[in-house]
Amino acid sequence: MVSEKRQGDIAVVSSLFVQIEMNILMVVGISIILGFIAGLLFKKINVPEVVGMILMGVFLGESVLGFLSYSFIENMKPLIDLALAFIGLGIGTELKFDLISKLKKSIFFILIFESFGAFALVTLGVFALTRELHIALVFGALAISTAPAATAKVLWDYGAKGDLTTTIFSVLALDDIVAIIAYAFAFSYAESVIINGKTFLIDILLDSLLHIIGSIVLGLITGYIMIILSNKTKEITRLLWFIFICVIAVSGVAESAGFSLILTNVIAGIIFTNFSNFNEKTFFLIREATYPLIVLFFVLIGGKLRLDYMAHIGLIGLTYLILRFAGKFSGVAVGGHISKSSAKIKKYLGFCLLTQGGLAIGLATSFYYNLAALSEVGYHLGTLVLNTIVATTLIVEILGPIFVKHAITKTDEIYKKPPT
Repeated sequence: MVSEKRQGDIAVVSSLFVQIEMNILMVVGISIILGFIAGLLFKKINVPEVVGMILMGVFLGESVLGFLSYSFIENMKPLIDLALAFIGLGIGTELKFDLISKLKKSIFFILIFESFGAFALVTLGVFALTRELHIALVFGALAISTAPAATAKVLWDYGAKGDLTTTIFSVLALDDIVAIIAYAFAFSYAESVIINGKTFLIDILLDSLLHIIGSIVLGLITGYIMIILSNKTKEITRLLWFIFICVIAVSGVAESAGFSLILTNVIAGIIFTNFSNFNEKTFFLIREATYPLIVLFFVLIGGKLRLDYMAHIGLIGLTYLILRFAGKFSGVAVGGHISKSSAKIKKYLGFCLLTQGGLAIGLATSFYYNLAALSEVGYHLGTLVLNTIVATTLIVEILGPIFVKHAITKTDEIYKKPPT
């Protein structure tokens, strides 16, 4: 009886929320306030605040209360994209050439081996279960990507600085490029199996490479424009206006052209931070000014994660989770050993590469829609991939930030005071 009463109470609350949802600004405001409170509460118990924001989103989403419907979250895509753009810009501003230069050998070898490690182990594990190479390759390619948003948020919240932090930001910026290229091969092969040998490998690969190159070129142009604008003003507030306008405009161009929103802004951030005269305080102010947007982003991401998908995780999902972790850790260890990285990078970097989100879900969704249109076999394969990625993402989005905090704590790279 108690459980029935509780279900009835939740149903009443959900129906009220459906009525409230007609007012978009109210829903956005409540989401930001509750996300902010959840972040503070989790920070009080020494858990990264981003975990609280994501869990609040799960609680407000259709999986529990229904306050944030999936259709509402889809309508908020422009704000989600804008938040990702500023996160990308922030990652770029952390990649200063003088810091990267002394770590470039470590970054290169670690990137190669952690990407290959995740790809190889997941591919072998899924192949052992399914005996289907095309399925295994798709999961292997998706295992490469690392979600930058939650990891970067933790690093910024704790003012992380040091070799480990620089390496994390560098790998985050490059991981998705490797993932996109690997996915192009895997998707083409899977498509060729489903439609009896017809393949579009060259077209898909060239399209992916053009989008990556386009993102880089657009980012370079944007960074250069930011430098020109910054040279024309000495007022920090006006500079912030210019940067905001540039980010919004270039994000719209990138979205329209099919370029990578994050990569474009990462490149712009790299150019601006290395060739402009403004100090770190400028970028700190940008992060502070966009804080409500970032809170909303993580609440909406949480609302998008579906608890009912956990039932689909199955043996393939567990294999994917475990072997992806193992691949990232072993790849960091091997790459770190070859490049003679510091002990703290070899030991703790793997903890910071476990989160997975936007890109993996985006590619899995694209995979589902593309293959579902081909045949019933394609539909079932697409459903398997999408359900597994969404279910495992829920786990790593919550555990990942906790591991990141553990890593920067153990390596003494936490500096809580903001730059002055």
